[in-house]
Amino acid sequence: MSKKISMQTIADRLGLSKYTVSQALSGKTGVSDENRLRIEEAARTLGYKVKASRSPDQTALPAAKDKHSHEPEISPYILVWIQTMYQQDNSFWSKVLAGIATASKELGYEHLIVPVPFSHNHQLQIPTYVNKAHCVGHILAGKFPSLSIISLNQTGLPVVLIDHYEPLVDIDCVLNNNMDSGKMACQRLLAAGCKRIIFVGDDSFAVSFKERWLGCRLAMEDMAGSLDEISFKKWNVPYSQPHMIASLERKVATLSPDTVPDGIICANDHLALDLIPLLKRRGFGIPEQIRILGFDNIDAAAYAHPPLSTIELAKESLGIRAVETLLYRMQHPGRQAEKILLTSRFIGRDSG
Repeated sequence: MSKKISMQTIADRLGLSKYTVSQALSGKTGVSDENRLRIEEAARTLGYKVKASRSPDQTALPAAKDKHSHEPEISPYILVWIQTMYQQDNSFWSKVLAGIATASKELGYEHLIVPVPFSHNHQLQIPTYVNKAHCVGHILAGKFPSLSIISLNQTGLPVVLIDHYEPLVDIDCVLNNNMDSGKMACQRLLAAGCKRIIFVGDDSFAVSFKERWLGCRLAMEDMAGSLDEISFKKWNVPYSQPHMIASLERKVATLSPDTVPDGIICANDHLALDLIPLLKRRGFGIPEQIRILGFDNIDAAAYAHPPLSTIELAKESLGIRAVETLLYRMQHPGRQAEKILLTSRFIGRDSG
């Protein structure tokens, strides 16, 4: 017997929420024409029975209901706000969203993803195409301006932040322990005999980058009294900008026999994977001369040359714990806000 095709199957295939698929297949408003056509085509391809396509205008007046018919119940849902640029990050945010989807389903809730343009810097409003009465709370994935967070907090529904902390608002957040992760990375290099370490990052890109650098600095300060002639420097590069590689090349070009580090910690794996070939081109051996570590343990790290040693931080667990925290806040609205820190682990490979 063939497996029954559900709306969730279609949603997973298209990278959309089940709510969006349901709205489209029932002819309701709130779905773009492009997405509506994609959903209907995917449904037919997968063998899902699709009713005759109706435009949203046709649903303005409800059809007469048979006295024996029953309107389907609307499931409570969680609004997940995420900046559009994060949605392109398959190595991190896609896994966080997968964790949200898993936990929501297991706990009996739907979830609706609301993309927010990167340039958006003001209040957030619940989309007009959703039933506000069935929204149980908000999850904000990533960094958002304070005003945006405050505006959602003022809706009276619980709000949970993922991978971001807002000191101006008494609000729950779920974070990776980036500072301890930075200390772990630096301690690994120090234990391997490295004494001249460089951190490569961009504080303006993400709070996590700055926290990882601070963790490294703390580890160096802890060892300052027991190790002779250790040094710790920082390379600021414009991460995720078109001229980032050129900036890295200039940094590498300035290295001399007296300034070559024996250890480099990059704020994430992408930076490390871009830096390794630049160092090799200059004749530096990895890890013979320079040990390199990254953060995040993305899939490409295991296939680099050499394979990249890295600090693995939580991804799916961030999403799962955010949903659990939101439901806890629904049940205990008056309790003190929580900052939940998830631990990391070292993945040792050939680069360091």
